[in-house]
Amino acid sequence: MIPIASKSHTVPQLPLRHRAWIALYSIANSPVNRAEILRINNVTETDLAEYEESWRRMRRRVPPG
Repeated sequence: MIPIASKSHTVPQLPLRHRAWIALYSIANSPVNRAEILRINNVTETDLAEYEESWRRMRRRVPPG
């Protein structure tokens, strides 16, 4: 049997801003394990602080229509 090289599939990582927003939403909706949310999203408390204001503005935005 001839081995077939498998294709390496990599998942593109979201930008830091998006990962921070996701973490902020997760913490707002389920603050049970903040450290785990930070770990899963690969962000730090400093990252959250940097993007928190833009996340708050986004949440206040009224959709068109």
